[in-house]
Amino acid sequence: MKDLSISTLKANYYAIPIVLISIVSLVCPFILIWNWQTFTLGFLSIYLDLPYFITAFILGSFLHEVLHATGFLIFGKLTFSQVQIGIKWKYLTPFAHCRLPLKASIYRIALLLPALLLGIVPSIIALIFGKSWLLIYGTLFTILAGGDLFSYAS
Repeated sequence: MKDLSISTLKANYYAIPIVLISIVSLVCPFILIWNWQTFTLGFLSIYLDLPYFITAFILGSFLHEVLHATGFLIFGKLTFSQVQIGIKWKYLTPFAHCRLPLKASIYRIALLLPALLLGIVPSIIALIFGKSWLLIYGTLFTILAGGDLFSYAS
C-alpha cells in the first residue's frame, strides 16, 4: 500500500488554476445566457443580505467536510470513530480525515462529493433558472473545492 496524500498547503497552492477554470466554465456561460446585468444583481443581493451569505458560507464550509466524511463512511464502510472532522488553524482550513487507509477509488468519490453537491449542481441550477446569487455560491464552493479537485487529479 502506498501513501498518495499531499499536504493541505500544496493542494491549495496547486488549486489556484481552479479559480480561472471555474470562472470561465461557470460565470462566462451564465453571462452569455442571461447577460451581465443579471449576473451583477447577484452581487447586489449578496451585499444586501450579507449576514445570510456569511452564514451560508460558514455552514457550507462545514457541510463540505461533512460530505467528505459521509463519503468515507458510506463508500469506505467506516465507523464514526474512524473519521475525524476539524480545522487546521494554521491555514484556516477545515478538513475531514479518515484514520484508516482507503482504496483510491473510495477516496476519490469522497473528494468529489462537495465539489459536485455544493459547487457544480447549484451552478447548473443557476444557469438554468438565471439565479446569479446561486451561481456565485456554486462558483465559490467549486473554487473552495480546488484542493480536492487537484488531489483527485493527482
